[in-house]
Amino acid sequence: MQNADHTLARKSVDLEAESNVDSASRFPFPTKELARKELLWDRFVARIPEEDREHIVDLAWSKGERAAHMVFEESHSQSDFFQICKDAGLTIIKKDIDCVYGNQRYFSDYVSGTKEITLYEQSCALWAKQNQLEVHEAQNLILMHEFFHVLETTRLGLTSKEYLVPLFTIGPFKLGKTGIHALSEIAAHAFTNTYYGLLHNSSHTGGDNEL
Repeated sequence: MQNADHTLARKSVDLEAESNVDSASRFPFPTKELARKELLWDRFVARIPEEDREHIVDLAWSKGERAAHMVFEESHSQSDFFQICKDAGLTIIKKDIDCVYGNQRYFSDYVSGTKEITLYEQSCALWAKQNQLEVHEAQNLILMHEFFHVLETTRLGLTSKEYLVPLFTIGPFKLGKTGIHALSEIAAHAFTNTYYGLLHNSSHTGGDNEL
């Protein structure tokens, strides 16, 4: 997830939702169908006209798909995102904590403009257990997701800025502009789904199909 200043990208879950969902039976990141719901959770979704919503989700998803194919080709089918991050000049910092704020569990942080991604090891371990993954595999998937956010700040541009809505509306007046942060998350989900599919020689690399 990203904060309002676009300085922080995080993979997180709502703890109440996590306790009510059996995610072990599906790919642990949202497919396109579920990613559509991500838009509904954005704080500014009410300012997006209904007729635009499907279109901007499709654009964000397509951006993530294209980025996955690009990295897959450039890395010569590399599966290890620890190595991909290292090759990109990034440092992976591991903190042995379960990072929980309020009702959100955070697995990782990426601060835009830096060369560091932080993994919260206890949080990652809990997520791995829930999804029946080895811890290293879970961390690799989380890094995959975060790496897309790195690409946004270094090569692709912020997906959240590709559709703007008024920051304030006072009567007939619309003041300022702000992006839709959920679009960055949707694109990152698409990147992870697609890359995962490419690694597993699947003909279904995201879309409405679960991996």
